[in-house]
Amino acid sequence: MVSYTLAVVKTNNKEQRIMKDIDHKLSREIVNTAKAHDISVIKLERLQNIRSTTRTSRKNNHSLHTWSFYRLATFVEYKAKLAGIEVEYVDPAYTSQICPISGRIQHAKDRNYICRCGYQTHRDLLGAINICNSTEYIGNRYTA
Repeated sequence: MVSYTLAVVKTNNKEQRIMKDIDHKLSREIVNTAKAHDISVIKLERLQNIRSTTRTSRKNNHSLHTWSFYRLATFVEYKAKLAGIEVEYVDPAYTSQICPISGRIQHAKDRNYICRCGYQTHRDLLGAINICNSTEYIGNRYTA
């Protein structure tokens, strides 16, 4: 029983090291891409309580619960700061449901979003467009 427990702990530790390495590489890629395109602000979704609000299948449940959103955001923040790039957080509500043309809120069917105004795109791209175009009132200023 002890050897089984030790094996599980070792596996979990290895998985955490791999995930941390992936977060470092991904955050570096995000910041390098921003620098290459002269981007001064990186916008991230504010993903608090994502684990409790997301519905997942059994197959995806483990990957959702082992990924550290906070750690990735922290890595992006400190690497962006070193590069002179600001990081802003955006409310993720409805980002993949709001048409950037008409402003209508409509659920995407499957992976594609089709608005009544005729606009259509992949829902992940729609979310990225809406995050990019978002403005929020933070403190005493608007972000864009």
